[in-house]
Amino acid sequence: MRNLPPIRSLLLRLVALLFLGGFPSAAQSAETFVFHLRNGDRITGEVISRKSDSVVVKSLAGKVRIPLDLIERREEKTPPAVAASPKPASPTATPTPASAVAKSTSPPAVNVRTNLASLGENPWYRPGWMRPLLTNWNVNIQLGSDLGFGTTDRQTFYGNASAIHRWNRVRNSANASAAYGVLNGFDSANRLDGSLKTDVDLGSRRKIYAFNLAGAGFDHIRRLDLQFQEGAGFGYKLLEKPKFILNAELGAQFQDFDFVGVNQDRSLVSIRFGEDLTWELSSKLKIRQTLAFMPNITDFGDFRAQYTLNFSYPLLKRTTLNLNVIDLYDTKPANGVNNNDLTIQTTLGVSF
Repeated sequence: MRNLPPIRSLLLRLVALLFLGGFPSAAQSAETFVFHLRNGDRITGEVISRKSDSVVVKSLAGKVRIPLDLIERREEKTPPAVAASPKPASPTATPTPASAVAKSTSPPAVNVRTNLASLGENPWYRPGWMRPLLTNWNVNIQLGSDLGFGTTDRQTFYGNASAIHRWNRVRNSANASAAYGVLNGFDSANRLDGSLKTDVDLGSRRKIYAFNLAGAGFDHIRRLDLQFQEGAGFGYKLLEKPKFILNAELGAQFQDFDFVGVNQDRSLVSIRFGEDLTWELSSKLKIRQTLAFMPNITDFGDFRAQYTLNFSYPLLKRTTLNLNVIDLYDTKPANGVNNNDLTIQTTLGVSF
């Protein structure tokens, strides 16, 4: 090496350093954690993928998907250290207590909601305070149509969109639905509505949550020019399993209805009884169902009810085939409009 030029000698030393000790071993890169669930269960395994609302763990039972809402905390499992050759103790050395050794080597508990998605340093264009707003979204867009040409010409187009944001104790869910149809040259569907719901978990067990719900829209076929609602209340998580979730809600809301061309506009305050269910029947089929019953606070015979049912079946990695059932019932609709309105849709959805 003494006869080599200085630059060439330096490069050879750097290459030797890289290949002899510059790379970590595979055992060092593996991440094994213990996930403590809120129902008391524990799952131990290696994290193989992360999503905005769940984490996939490779355990002894195989691959397990754990929703973030069910995880109380995450604990890193440190691999056992390789025993070193015993050395003769010094006559004056003081032995270290076993409790002190255990205390110094036990890994600290980590809150999964604040550290599960943390990977490396944040870039300059995405500071740390923006990470919960940018990374915890789950968006689904569905489109469908019903076309017919012949003795009766009909064209109906509809679309649904949903966006769910989760961070710590807060969940935001935004939904929008639209439909437009023509039957023999006349409108057979013309509606648009949307809603925004915010849930905040309360208490240490997070079984009870407070919610706020706001929505607006129109439906010209039902002669509804504009409707608006705003309400709040509390919910309780009746069942929380990895593949089955059932919630019940109780609250109150203000509703305002402006009808097209009739002097029938009305405003009222209603009690809201709500329920929603999410059930993963298998890795391929998922069911989401909601029910809301809203009687007038001064007349329980005057009420509105809304029922939705969604079946989702994955076709590709981010594409799903959906069957939607939407049923609306109003005891006092506009003049000449039926009390019940039932819609059944088949759509293709894209999630990201």
